[in-house]
Amino acid sequence: MKGAAAEGEQGVTDHRRPRRRGQGELEVQVLSALREADAPATAGWVQERLGGDLAYTTVITILTRLLAKGAVTRERAGRSFVWTPASDEAGLAARKMRKVLDGERDREAVLARFVTALGPEDERLLRELLGRTHTEGED
Repeated sequence: MKGAAAEGEQGVTDHRRPRRRGQGELEVQVLSALREADAPATAGWVQERLGGDLAYTTVITILTRLLAKGAVTRERAGRSFVWTPASDEAGLAARKMRKVLDGERDREAVLARFVTALGPEDERLLRELLGRTHTEGED
């Protein structure tokens, strides 16, 4: 072995644990896998798609949490379930934003702070979207 990095490493086993992924990170990975599926997918398929390093029970737990959040749907397929994403990434982000807003007492203050913190381009886009929604409601 050559170099200073190799010195003292001979015979040493690396006992560090692999980096733990956060719950949110796993949820994103599971949702991404489901979006790639051509049809509703089983938990086993999701597990394989993610490389097989997650326990099957972990995948089931994540899918069940996503079901409780309304992010996925499931239906019986024989003795197990198949899973489908409930919406796209934009829909999930909108659902999260709505959940935060619904948890606040003063909605007007929260929305006012949100809007005043927007950059000019986002503010323009929001005005455009609100204008479209208003005119569509007049039909």
